[in-house]
Amino acid sequence: MASTGVRRIRYKRPTCPFCSYDDQVVRIVYGQPTPELVEQSQRGEVALGGSCIGPDAHDWYCRGCLRSFRSPNFPATGDET
Repeated sequence: MASTGVRRIRYKRPTCPFCSYDDQVVRIVYGQPTPELVEQSQRGEVALGGSCIGPDAHDWYCRGCLRSFRSPNFPATGDET
């Protein structure tokens, strides 16, 4: 299998600080989306954050209360694909 040069790290999903859901929180992905990312967004697996990212950009989106937020810590689970 050829390497794409892209490393994917799985993160522990935080609990939404606004509504306390944890199963409705998805990662926000920034940049030009690939067709695969568009499909993942349509399935509710990720949220598309646009092409510009600033220092205060949010990292997580809650599909339960429709709010985005930053998580102060990003502890990886150790699973990389």
